[in-house]
Amino acid sequence: MIRDSRGVPVSSATPQALDGYETALAQFQSYVGDPVATLDATLAEEPHFVIGHLFKALALFTASEKQFMPLATASLAKADRHLSRANDRERALAAATHHLLDGHWDVGCRGLDVVLMEYPRDAMTLQVAHLMDFYRGDAQNLRNRVSRVMPHWDESVRGYSYILGMHAFGLEEMNQYPEAEAAGRRALTLERKDAWAVHAVTHVMEMQGRIEDGIAWLESRRGDWAPDNAFAFHNWWHLALFHMDAARYDRVLAL
Repeated sequence: MIRDSRGVPVSSATPQALDGYETALAQFQSYVGDPVATLDATLAEEPHFVIGHLFKALALFTASEKQFMPLATASLAKADRHLSRANDRERALAAATHHLLDGHWDVGCRGLDVVLMEYPRDAMTLQVAHLMDFYRGDAQNLRNRVSRVMPHWDESVRGYSYILGMHAFGLEEMNQYPEAEAAGRRALTLERKDAWAVHAVTHVMEMQGRIEDGIAWLESRRGDWAPDNAFAFHNWWHLALFHMDAARYDRVLAL
């Protein structure tokens, strides 16, 4: 059985297809690069790669742009055509994706939990679920969904820093500010360009009214979170909010 670098089983995968999946996942986690373009190139060489089609559908869906929905639906349909080749994880993920794309977000997220209970190191599914908890305002699951899989992760597992970054944000959303800041800072010792972990610590400082700390935090790490990062717009917005709190409206408008 073929497995990814975290030990999660993958069907219909050549070594080249699996390399493409790993590259796309790293881009998805870091917000640097284009995971959809990477998956397109991978699927052109391996059209039966079920998880590639599912990943593309979910990456497009979580971009939260209505213009991408037809493409997401088409990718899911391609995955469906190859489900006879799929493993149990991929079939469960396909069912959850159908619910999400149909607008049944709560049902879809429960389906993602089905996958994560069996495969707690499924980093792609975890990040999709985390984003969906974010979009639904489910603060408890922003923390608990990641907490449930944390015992299966450590520094020896590829991408651990991003799991810590998600955990940091969930802790912050549940008002556990010291724990959130510690988790976010630890994530950044492992991967300094983790924009989501930067974001989690930023939220802590905002919620604690640490305006000058927040400005210094974002400015001092600008070289990590800003260049070529698809999430940078949001961290720029947080920097503007800090300046607005400090009544530096000229700086807000300049940003």
